[in-house]
Amino acid sequence: MKIIITEKVNRELLEWQAGQKEKVHVVSWTAEVNYKPQHNESNLYQFMRQGYSEYLIKDLPWIKQLVLNYRSIPGNHELEFKDAQNNVVIKVYLRKNTQFVEHVEVMDCFGNTLSNLIYSGKNLAQQIDYDTSGHPVQNCLFGQHQKITTFWHAHDKKINNIGMSLVTKSKEVFYSRYWDWHFEAFRKIIGTFENVSEIISYEAPTLNIDIPNKRVLFGELMSKTKRTKTKKWIVNFQKQNFWKPRNDVSKAAMAMGYTPIDFDTPYIDNEKWMTAQLEKHCLQINSGDTVVWQYPKYSPQLELNMLNWFHNRGIKVASFIHDINLLREEPLNREHYLPEYDKILLSSFDANIVPEKFEQALYSLANVKLKNIVALKPYDFIIQKPVLPATYSQDIVYAGSLAKFPALEDIDFNLTVYGEKNFSDVNFVNPKIIDGGFLPAEELASSLNNGFGLIWDEDRQNPYRQAYTKWNWPYKFSLYMVSGLPVIAWSESAIAKLIESENLGFIVTDLSQIASKVRSISQTEFNEMAANAAEIGNKLAHGNSTKTALKKLENCQCP
Repeated sequence: MKIIITEKVNRELLEWQAGQKEKVHVVSWTAEVNYKPQHNESNLYQFMRQGYSEYLIKDLPWIKQLVLNYRSIPGNHELEFKDAQNNVVIKVYLRKNTQFVEHVEVMDCFGNTLSNLIYSGKNLAQQIDYDTSGHPVQNCLFGQHQKITTFWHAHDKKINNIGMSLVTKSKEVFYSRYWDWHFEAFRKIIGTFENVSEIISYEAPTLNIDIPNKRVLFGELMSKTKRTKTKKWIVNFQKQNFWKPRNDVSKAAMAMGYTPIDFDTPYIDNEKWMTAQLEKHCLQINSGDTVVWQYPKYSPQLELNMLNWFHNRGIKVASFIHDINLLREEPLNREHYLPEYDKILLSSFDANIVPEKFEQALYSLANVKLKNIVALKPYDFIIQKPVLPATYSQDIVYAGSLAKFPALEDIDFNLTVYGEKNFSDVNFVNPKIIDGGFLPAEELASSLNNGFGLIWDEDRQNPYRQAYTKWNWPYKFSLYMVSGLPVIAWSESAIAKLIESENLGFIVTDLSQIASKVRSISQTEFNEMAANAAEIGNKLAHGNSTKTALKKLENCQCP
């Protein structure tokens, strides 16, 4: 018999086992609550697992003392609770389509995590406590007859284990390192088997034991085989209205043979969670493959963890950039956002599909130099219907937030606004502005069929907002194009040059210029603009921008 010591079983181990003539037994040490050992596997932390959580949310001890946050998102199975001072202090993650609690995050009034509680069966299975800097200090694992507590200390940006307590039947034993107990437990398990011919420590330290043993790294178990063809992968998003730009990229990529990667939701802003997701969903991705990562998806810390995980396995990662937080607003104003991590992340992608004007802005304003840039044309807006030119009208539509206008009371043209919470979140009185209500993106594209589409983003309190439009392609432009609408935009925006060169509408330096300019455009001039818009819209409706960029990426000789 051969013994494999590993943190957890992965695809390489399964393939290796399938080719063995001798029996194989696995000894693992992962403490993930939902991990399921194989029939031939002994896991050191199986004592804590009691199956899927059956702990009801109504049984949480503090549930009656806090207020449910109105912005909680039941669709993502995440509930937020506020204290008397209106601070979110508890986040509860439920099992899908149930009232059973899987995970509770406890925070202080500043949003810093104090504890993470994880449930299994009807009991608490794990509790991780953190210091004020967010570093773990104690990790408790609970079972019916056993409790393990590991202790941690942060020093020089490293987290070091400084001891472990093991309680069994009211007896407590201390270890100077948790690995000391691991080695002791490994030997006990191995001692229950006869005729052990070899012990293989897979990504683990070797044992001091009187049995032949060796250490192997990831990729060394299987004999090297030549791969005739590498694969292409695209990171997927949930099918929700606000993720339509990302979903359209996935649709276009999958039409070109890319395989989607889906991660679990809701996500947990923790590097262990990210690693667990990669090991759960990405072990079939091999060295030489290319992953297109739709950026941003998570926090920079998690995405940097992702990037390192892929790079350590010889996998190339290209970003498909939708937004850049470094340029979008003052980085110090974003809660929990660490700009230095984002700079490292953006500098480390093997290639980048991005609106080309972002390149110089990133370098001059944030000192970030992107590698192997593939210039992206305006974002796609995939719809199923044919794109037709809009009919003539002097009315104007706007899809988005009214917060992006500097002075709503000064609007002197007919403006129909489509968006969520616009008229409940902004106080103003102006009969020129009409509430169009909220429509899902594709339904809205079918409904807009006359007049002009307005692209505007300005906030006198936030200079970043309008400056950002100098570099990025606005998604509103794509919506208006697939609706066949001529557009109106700021003269210094990135899209202005395309509007002028392709005769897709007109540009202004200020909102006050719009009314007179609209009145000066004849029906014939409008019809020509609308026809040009529909021509570009038909290309965006079929994913042409994404497909063109991906073809260029595939021809890019990235090191």
